[in-house]
Amino acid sequence: MSHTMMSRSLAPPSLALAGATVAFGTLHGKEEAFAPAFARWLGAEVRPSTALDTDALGTFTGDIPRRFTPEDAALTKARGAARELGTAAGLATEASYAPALGGFGPMLHEELAVFVDVDHGIHVSHRLRRHTHVTPRRVVRNESEARRYLSRAGFPHQGVVVRTGEELVKGVQDAAVILDRVRRGPVELEPDLRAHMNPERRRALRRLSWMLAARLRERCPGCGCAGFGPLGVVRGLPCAACGAATSQVRKEVDGCPACPEQRERLRPERAADPACCDACNP
Repeated sequence: MSHTMMSRSLAPPSLALAGATVAFGTLHGKEEAFAPAFARWLGAEVRPSTALDTDALGTFTGDIPRRFTPEDAALTKARGAARELGTAAGLATEASYAPALGGFGPMLHEELAVFVDVDHGIHVSHRLRRHTHVTPRRVVRNESEARRYLSRAGFPHQGVVVRTGEELVKGVQDAAVILDRVRRGPVELEPDLRAHMNPERRRALRRLSWMLAARLRERCPGCGCAGFGPLGVVRGLPCAACGAATSQVRKEVDGCPACPEQRERLRPERAADPACCDACNP
């Protein structure tokens, strides 16, 4: 690496985060996952909001419907946190789970982090996608069934949600709470997917924090703003058998949060598996 390139990569971010406070919109301790990376790479302190009701934007359990896209929800939380703490920088995350592989096997977990710079009116979004196992909901009718379910779910490190006809109890990590209810009748159990109840999510958030911090050090080659990074993809990777364009990704597109600058990066794959080709599989 040349001296010029090294100086540029180590230059302070143009969003002036060194010494700044980044307000994190969360009720579930997510700031603990992001604080080390933001302190190490950006010189910023991450502090959680305390009054912002992030659950009002929707919950995993459905008692409050999710009416916004993940990005809109995260943006709303990040801006709300910045207002509450009186900072120029805000941060929030939003997670979603969806069936993968035709509904069988692991779930597709997407974790989205959004950083906002209120002063400049820009935001930077970064995603982490991975496959993970989520124990399905199940109705248990006795102590034996309850204990088997809890063992599979990774309880008590993984908290659970308890549903009965009369109540919804989140964040349960004490087996006695569940067993007491099972003695009175059937109980529906499911994993509590909130970050402070979900070790797998906390690990994903720590990884995402370093990815976002690294991105906020990357300057746009056009305007110099920090946050240049993944924006989208270009599909159309040619089929290895017939050469027809497929739905597989051919290029990655990086972009700037402040200006129209974009750069394309070729993926290492040069051809798609014919199994993914519509022309070969009419």
